[in-house]
Amino acid sequence: MKIAFLNRKPCYTSYERLLSRRNWMNKLNLWRSFQNWNLDKKLILLYTLMILLPVLVITFLGFQRYSENMKQNTGEFSIELLNQLGKNLDNYLKELDRISISFALDTGVKDALKKNQEYTAVEKFNDKILIDKALMNIVLVPYKDVLGTYLFKADGEIFSRYGSGQQVDYSHFLEDPWYKKVLEAEGKGIFLPTYSLNGLDNQEHAFTFMRSVIDVVKNQSVGVFRMDINLDGLSDIFSNVLTGIQQQLFLVDAEGNIVYAQDSLKIAQAFPIALNEDHGSFLYSMEGKEMMINYISTQVAGWKIANIIPVSELTHNIDILRNLLWTLTGVALLLSIGLSILLTTRLLRPLKKMKALMNKVEDGDYTVQFKTQSNDEIGKLANSFNIMVKKINELVHHIFVIRILKREADFKVLQSQINPHFLYNTLESISMKAEVDQNYEVADMISRLGRLFRMTINHSRDLIVFAREMEYIDHYVILQKIRFPRMTFIIEIEPEVMSSYILPWIVQPLVENAIIHGLAQQATEGWIRIEGIRVDDDVYIRITDNGVGMADEKKRELQAALLTDAYQEEDEIHIGLKNIFDRIRLYFGKGYGLTLTSELGKGTSIEIKVKFLERESANHAEHNDH
Repeated sequence: MKIAFLNRKPCYTSYERLLSRRNWMNKLNLWRSFQNWNLDKKLILLYTLMILLPVLVITFLGFQRYSENMKQNTGEFSIELLNQLGKNLDNYLKELDRISISFALDTGVKDALKKNQEYTAVEKFNDKILIDKALMNIVLVPYKDVLGTYLFKADGEIFSRYGSGQQVDYSHFLEDPWYKKVLEAEGKGIFLPTYSLNGLDNQEHAFTFMRSVIDVVKNQSVGVFRMDINLDGLSDIFSNVLTGIQQQLFLVDAEGNIVYAQDSLKIAQAFPIALNEDHGSFLYSMEGKEMMINYISTQVAGWKIANIIPVSELTHNIDILRNLLWTLTGVALLLSIGLSILLTTRLLRPLKKMKALMNKVEDGDYTVQFKTQSNDEIGKLANSFNIMVKKINELVHHIFVIRILKREADFKVLQSQINPHFLYNTLESISMKAEVDQNYEVADMISRLGRLFRMTINHSRDLIVFAREMEYIDHYVILQKIRFPRMTFIIEIEPEVMSSYILPWIVQPLVENAIIHGLAQQATEGWIRIEGIRVDDDVYIRITDNGVGMADEKKRELQAALLTDAYQEEDEIHIGLKNIFDRIRLYFGKGYGLTLTSELGKGTSIEIKVKFLERESANHAEHNDH
């Protein structure tokens, strides 16, 4: 039986979503916490960041640029130093090469080397003196760093002279690799690597320069010239270098062996890094420390001069500068915080004062004033605050007065309701008496007058159906036609306007004004037209008459009175129109009210603009008002 297991990768989608949501919530909570900070804390933080961030960025970028330039300049300076060292070393090696060439081209030396074994003992002695003298001239001053000079003949004979060095046994030179190497060079000068004279690393070291003495006629070597040279000359060249920085200088041959080093224990050892190019500069980690290595190649021997500089040495001044910059940054931070606190305190002091005054206003003190002498935004804000508090105080006082007056008016209404009821009942009794006496016209007049009283008593609601208002106007006009029988009454009202809701007592007073102040003062027949139309969400009701009209000055006074807060108590027309205008504005808002047009001798037209209200909207509006 085989059981197969399905490899399913675990699904971390829900977990990752949960982590993402938590991170988002943490950020949101952090933002909300910041929003709940006081304004002074926010400003101090923002001011500090505005000052600190540019300082940090400029300091960091400037330090990085300075550090890179410092390393680059140090590298370039090191290369220039090595080039100068290379020139001095080449001059030194060229002098050694010149010495070897002078010896190899010495005619006496070459003639002595070309002689065979048959020459006499006297000639042999004279030749030895000649060669020894030539060798001795080299080891004498000014060539004090030459330890010894040697001339090796192919038959095994050796000529030698010693300067500052000790005698070295080269009796088996024919078997030594260096001898074969110099013969293969065919007259070219070659250098041997540095070696210890006694085979001990802590003893004196030397290097060797050799050249074959060539018989030009036979084009063959007749001897090998060798110079063993101590490192004093190289030491003089390298010790004259003044750099002002801690560094290690090395002279490395083509095989990577150290020819010279300021630390004598490293001489004749292998250089730890392969220098494959003619010149270069790079960073290298040695013994756990980062080093900068620069090197060049010499022209004469093909050796390489290298210096090793600890990066810490390069960055020492950079570290000092960095510490100085961070110190200055810290000082700048402290100054920025102090400056931020000072600026924030100065800026927010008026706002905190205004906040304290607003708290007093919330507690009901409307007499406070924000005193300031500045004309900036704070000063303008203070001026607006003072105006607002003053208006609030006036409004509160006005509302308080209105409430008192309303209570008094309500009380008077309760008192006055007795009289309308009494009059209505009395008129009903008179109407019944007229019918008994069969005086039906008087009975109808009294009945209509009684209905007017009844409707007056019942019109206590804020809104009524427009048809109800027109019913009241109908009773009123019929009673007025008894007095003005030639008056014509025209009604042109759309059905939906008839069923809409309006404020009570806004049409009838206008009809009354048209009769009393328009038609009653002329001898001709007069007419009054009431029009009602709906336009979008508004209702327009126009009451027009062909009465006496009014002069332009009177019309302007009346129009101005509608827009003022004061009542012209001596003018009944002013009071009535102003009352209607204010009621419409108060209920429906700005944009609604009365529009008056009139021309003397031709009549007057007053247009009412109200919002179209159906049953539900009217009930809702009335409920909100109560």
